[in-house]
Formats: sequence, C-alpha cells, structure tokens
Amino acid sequence: MSKDITKKEILWKAEYIVNIEAIDKEHKNLFELSQKALEVNSELTLNSDKEDLKTILLKLLKYLKIHFINEQNYMKSVNYPDYENHLLLHKYMVEELINLIKNIDKYNFKETETLLYEFIKEYFLNHIMTEDKKIAIWNTPTQNLKDRIAWKDIYKVNNQFIDKEHQVLFDIAREAVSIKGTHQEKVQKLKTIISKLYDYMKTHFKNEEKHMKSIKYPKLEEHIKFHEGIIISLNNFIKRIPTIHIDEFEKELVKMIDITLLQHIIQEDRKIIQWEKTNKKQQTK
Repeated sequence: MSKDITKKEILWKAEYIVNIEAIDKEHKNLFELSQKALEVNSELTLNSDKEDLKTILLKLLKYLKIHFINEQNYMKSVNYPDYENHLLLHKYMVEELINLIKNIDKYNFKETETLLYEFIKEYFLNHIMTEDKKIAIWNTPTQNLKDRIAWKDIYKVNNQFIDKEHQVLFDIAREAVSIKGTHQEKVQKLKTIISKLYDYMKTHFKNEEKHMKSIKYPKLEEHIKFHEGIIISLNNFIKRIPTIHIDEFEKELVKMIDITLLQHIIQEDRKIIQWEKTNKKQQTK
C-alpha cells in the first residue's frame, strides 16, 4: 500500500466538496468505483486472473471520461479562463489510467494496490482539491467568497492545539474578504490583515514544527519544506497586492486558504497525528 495515502482517504469525505453539486456527485461516484476496484484487487490470490479487476477498471475509465466531458462543458458555460490547461490535465489522467489497465497483468496484487492508491491520490484527490476547486472559486460571486473560507469541524486533524491555530488562520483570512468601505479604505485594511495572516502563519508553522520535533516525527524535514513553500507563496502574493484589483485579490486569497492551506491540513498535517497515534500504540504494546 502507498505510504502516503490510507484506505480512509479513498472514502468520499465532505472536505473534498468543491460546491458544484453535479460535479461533486460525480466525484463521489469516482471514489466509490475506485474503492470497488481496490476491494476486487484485495480478493485476488497469486494464481487468480484479473478479469473482474479489469472490468471494474474499465467501468471506472468509462465513467471518468463521462465526468470529464461534463466538467469541461461546465467550464465552458462559466467561461473558465484556464480551460485549456485543465483539459490537458484530463487527457493526461485518462492516458495514465489506460496505461495502468493495459499493463495490469504485469503486476502482482500488491503492486497493483500501490499503483491504484497512487493514481487515486495524484489524479483524483489532488486534482479535485486543487484544480477543480479553482473552477468553483472562479464562478463564486465576490460577496459569497467568505463562505468558502469558513472553518469547519471536518477540517480538524484531532489535535486541539493545532486545530485551534488552523481555525485562527481561517478566521483571519475570512476577515480579509469581509472588509467594507471605499477602495482606498479596503486597500489599507487589507495590508494590515494580510500582514497579520503572514505573521500568524509563520508562528503556527514554528509551533507545529516544534510539536513534530517533540514526537520525533520521521517526515519533519519534508514537512518543513511544505511550510517554506506556503510562506514563499504567501509572500509573493503580498508583493502583488498593490498591482491587483480588490476582487482579484479576494479570489486569490481564497485559493491560498481553500486550496493550498486546506490541502496541506488534510493531506499533510493529518499524517502527523496519525503517525503520533500509531507510534503511541506501538510503544504501549
């Protein structure tokens, strides 16, 4: 099994919702088909043929193509500006799944399981939480943007201290997209709030890294690099503030929180807590 994704992550979760009803429904169906493929693969023995697995993977491929057509039609209907690049991602994902199916007989069931998990993580989970969310944010009216960065309990990693700081980050960002007043007044307030967000994010990352050190988390250095990347992205965003319109700024900030930060919380921060719990159980045996 892939070390970077667990069976729980293959299950559809509310935090994967992009808030486009028809697309969310199809994403959920893709996860269910993927789960079925993994279940069929887990039942294989050394001498089993893979016809049942091929059947479910071909069903997944067929549904994936239908979903992409529907999603592409939606992007056209809202005049999504990054349509062509998104289309290329879809084509690549289809090609990858076709190649996996073509070569399925070359792999034993453990290798197949790993490849399926990696495909689901890279091409379903990451794609939904980054690229598909961008579509939804693009088509969200400015006055409704603050609803996309409201803290929800489903985002919790189940560490009280870390969850509390995550919530503060969301609250500060929400404050930034709730500013009222003239254009000049908004710009002045934004500078103050974004500076506050930047400072608090650095503080939070230091606290989180301190916790990882205290529990001897094995992926500390890798996690620190993720933190550094987020800080660089936020710093570059701050530099652009004087040159972009308020509406564009708000949508870019929502991307930063609803995509970059949330994905980090769900996919990376949860690993820390999962590892910590597993390690404690092993130590008590």
